Amino acid sequence: MTFNLRSTRIRTRLLLAYVSILLIGFAIITVVAGGQISSAARADYEQRLLYEIRLIDQGIEYYLRENTVDVATDEGLQQLLATYEAQSNGTVRIINMADYEGNREGRMPPYGGGGPPEFRDMLEIEAALRGGLTITERQDAAGTDRFYTAASLTDDMANNHQTPMLVQLGVPVANLSMIIFQRWATLIIIFAVVAILAVTATLLISRTIIQPLSALRESALKLSQGDFSHRVAYNGKDEIAEVAKAFNEMAYQVESMLDEQRAFASNTSHELRTPLTTIRLRSEALRYDESLDEESAKQYIIEIDDEVSRLGSLIEDLTLLSRFDAGRAELGNNQIDFTRFASSLQQQTLPHASARNIQLELSPSAEMPPICAGLNHLTVVFRNLLDNAIKYTPDGGKVSWKLRADETGIYTTIQDSGAGIAPEHLPHLFERFFRVDKARSRDVPGTGLGLALVKSILDAYGGTISVQSQGIGSGTTVTVHWPFHPKQHAV
Repeated sequence: MTFNLRSTRIRTRLLLAYVSILLIGFAIITVVAGGQISSAARADYEQRLLYEIRLIDQGIEYYLRENTVDVATDEGLQQLLATYEAQSNGTVRIINMADYEGNREGRMPPYGGGGPPEFRDMLEIEAALRGGLTITERQDAAGTDRFYTAASLTDDMANNHQTPMLVQLGVPVANLSMIIFQRWATLIIIFAVVAILAVTATLLISRTIIQPLSALRESALKLSQGDFSHRVAYNGKDEIAEVAKAFNEMAYQVESMLDEQRAFASNTSHELRTPLTTIRLRSEALRYDESLDEESAKQYIIEIDDEVSRLGSLIEDLTLLSRFDAGRAELGNNQIDFTRFASSLQQQTLPHASARNIQLELSPSAEMPPICAGLNHLTVVFRNLLDNAIKYTPDGGKVSWKLRADETGIYTTIQDSGAGIAPEHLPHLFERFFRVDKARSRDVPGTGLGLALVKSILDAYGGTISVQSQGIGSGTTVTVHWPFHPKQHAV
């Protein structure tokens, strides 16, 4: 059975990663620190032994100086040695230097009790004979590992007792091992406490990460089940909060898009059904109503032709709009003199304006560089804007079209003296099939897609459009910025 890390939960992976790193790091630190602690403990212990042998040496010297005694049999001296042994947890012996000098290769009778030790390689005695101090480690006669050190008694004491002597201290290595064990135990306890704290902290941190992720998962599931109103409640300020915010924004966009699609489908169905109903009623009358007079028949044919034209315009707008929405519309790259284009479009629109006694003025600036665009796209945008301005301007009104250029592109302003727009309607002007006056939507020609199409084309070219109106009866001003070069070309 193999362990697949990717198949485990994120919380488990976080715990494995963090805990492994922490434990490995702490273990390495513990081993390194333990080694240093062991070395330091040994050095401290050896220094303590050297300090103790000096104190013992001084104490024995003082006793022998004050008392002329037999070293081997004096009870006071034996008591003093027993006291030192209890304090040091070792053995203390007084060794006759003369005997040692005469038996370097053999055995020497020790003073202070105990069996005769093996004197070979007793470096501490060699150092004591030379007036120095050292520590050696070896086994005693019973096979126990011990530390040994020795110090020579002074000449004054030797002269009083007429025999040069030294004092030897031997302690079990187990004493040092116990100290090292205690320090290791303390270190391991600290390691365990730190590891537990680290694991606890990791659990808490992973919980703060997993809980919002679980909330995101729950929201995603609800979103997949069609509940687009659900939002993630997360009030943090970290990266997960940014993800939650982005998720909520995505859910809002999806909900808005679906609502827009539903409205679009409903409006499209309505816009298609109405002319088709009219066409069917008129065609049935022409086909089956034998009492229909010639004048009525001509009127029905005119109405059918108008509705077919309306359907054709609607289909063309929908097709062009869908291409821009899908990013499949090919942006034009023709060099167009915008002044000549605007003048030509004004002449084409002027008869429609003159029929209603509406004054249509064009005010171009002196010099304007050419722009890169598609002539058809330019025509769709500005014909829609001019048609809207004329459409919603009462007879005898005025529509002005001003042009100016800067270093980024051309700004055009179309201002009319028409009915104006209520402030609550301004944010919805670029929605598809939106009509300010729905009651008169059939009386006012158009498909309701004009401004939505204008916005899609301008977005594709990197342009902008804004609509301002002071309210009903105050007219409307539309400002368009068209860049000299499109921001991208769709493929």
